[in-house]
Amino acid sequence: MDRDESIKLALKIRTVENNFLAMFSKGLLHGTVHTSVGQEFSAVAFCERLSENDYVFSNHRCHGHYIATTKEIESLIAELMGKESGICGGIGGSQHLCNDKFFSNGPQGALTPVAVGAAYGIKLRKLNDLVVCFIGDGTMGEGIIYESMNLASLYKLPIIFVCENNKYAQSTPIENNLAGSILDRAKAFGLNTYEGNTWDWEKLIDDAENVLENVRAGSPSFFVVNTYRLNAHSKGDDQRNSDEIKKYTELDPLNKLLKDNKDLKDLEQNILDEISGIVDRLIQTPELAHSVNNISASNSTLSSWSSVQIPHGVKQVDKIYDYFRNEIEEDSEIILIGEDIAYPYGGAFNVTRDLSSLFPDNIISTPISEAGITGMGIGLSLSGYKPFVEIMFGDFISYAFDQILSNASKFFGMYNKKIQIPLVVRTPMGGGRGYGPTHSQSLEKHFIGINNISIIAPNYFSDIQNLYTSIRQEKDTVLLIENKIDYGKLKIGMPKTLSMEILSDSTTYPVLWFKNGTHDADLTIITYGGSVSVALSAIDDIFYEHELTTQVICLTQIYPLDVSMFLECLRSNHIIMTLEEGSVDGGFGSEVIANLAEQSQLSNIKYLRVGSDNEPIPTVKALESQTLVNKNKIIDALKVL
Repeated sequence: MDRDESIKLALKIRTVENNFLAMFSKGLLHGTVHTSVGQEFSAVAFCERLSENDYVFSNHRCHGHYIATTKEIESLIAELMGKESGICGGIGGSQHLCNDKFFSNGPQGALTPVAVGAAYGIKLRKLNDLVVCFIGDGTMGEGIIYESMNLASLYKLPIIFVCENNKYAQSTPIENNLAGSILDRAKAFGLNTYEGNTWDWEKLIDDAENVLENVRAGSPSFFVVNTYRLNAHSKGDDQRNSDEIKKYTELDPLNKLLKDNKDLKDLEQNILDEISGIVDRLIQTPELAHSVNNISASNSTLSSWSSVQIPHGVKQVDKIYDYFRNEIEEDSEIILIGEDIAYPYGGAFNVTRDLSSLFPDNIISTPISEAGITGMGIGLSLSGYKPFVEIMFGDFISYAFDQILSNASKFFGMYNKKIQIPLVVRTPMGGGRGYGPTHSQSLEKHFIGINNISIIAPNYFSDIQNLYTSIRQEKDTVLLIENKIDYGKLKIGMPKTLSMEILSDSTTYPVLWFKNGTHDADLTIITYGGSVSVALSAIDDIFYEHELTTQVICLTQIYPLDVSMFLECLRSNHIIMTLEEGSVDGGFGSEVIANLAEQSQLSNIKYLRVGSDNEPIPTVKALESQTLVNKNKIIDALKVL
């Protein structure tokens, strides 16, 4: 490896980053910046000689990794200046960069499972590529790194975790934050472990080159690079001991190389002149002038209503199994990921059954790692696959929340439309099976309002083949909520007092209209998923006790919400009730009613929200039935009117 080129690259990184701080002082940059001054040879060692097909995943301290990987600085400077020509149009700024197969994000460790997924994609495609995933010593306090290391080692993936140990997590010394040894933690997962430092930079470069070749051959590894950042954590918040900083400044290899080396000093000045020219040009260029387009609330144009037949005879769980069995045979890009989904168990609700025997490359049965496997699904989607991540119980989706929020939903927007994540996270929600407080909740409301995801909830009447085919074709992330009771239901009760006609619109994710065929409805119940059964079961009692005729609107897409799709089903001067299995506070019903209240064509409406009690769901059957949404709650709610 050409040492002179490595020195020049390290010097370019340092000069650019020091100039960022100078630009802040002149008011040319906005936000924050985390420099890697003092750590440059780590980036050079692991990124300088990567191939164009290798992935690099970085963190908040990403500029050095970016420059070492791309050898390019103008788009980075433009990004931090908020210019349209920036690598992400100025949207991502200092911490959120995307250039082909380079990704960085701010939250500690957030990209580690995504890196694992990208490495899994490389392995599936039998490519000679690899993944470099940078973390800092502070990330060792995050649980997600341990899930990621376990997955990487378990599946023998071509990935290396590079831990840049600069001895501080922001301003706190590592000895105050971390118990035990960093390397021993990685060794515990069976990763090949290595250690080096940036002061002996030539050896670090040689070691990195050798290790990367082993990783490329499928040897997952962990490399600790001991180093020291000479600048503050970000722009100026530095409480470290000044004598300590002085000591490492004197030890710094670039400072030593620059001392009395006229050629390097001239090169440094040339880089500064280049940066100055870039900045002068960029000052005259525009900032991003258009907004990022996210997924639309309306899934297609409403055109017509058609009759729906009541399905009988085949369990929904069998329909889902049949869908995956047929589709994987036709499309090898479909990957199912989940805990204990391999044969013979086939998942907690037996959806996947024998699929791992039939399609061993397409079924990934994983450890208990909801965040890790969701991130792995995101990484696989970057590799061109269509991942379906199964969360065994919907209650546990809280573990995956950060991966959905910080990565899956944000990539499209913060990377300025460069990346879409066609991930499906499917999970059974709801109670009624006696599983108790932590296995019976309906948590989908906590995802309503998250940017750039859809929430789809099948119901008993759904055409699983068409519905799941539409979901598979989505280019952005879908949260797919499957109702536990609907899995095994063979029939559904229909009202006897009123003549109900079941209609479906022609949108991608249909709205069902259970229309009273003989009278105008006094009451409209708007619901989704398994709660449609509760709504239908209450219609007779509503008629007898309150002399109200009822119609039901059942949505399949509950977010983004487009109420215009069913406005024609509603009329003024009547009651609208929302019904959901979760508690009503801040939930689906609140969103529906807020949207309807904004519609000028509706007036004199009385609104009601009905849901389950806002308390842990009991295991004992009688108490569970009382706590969950039921027809008695509907009847009681109407009494207040």
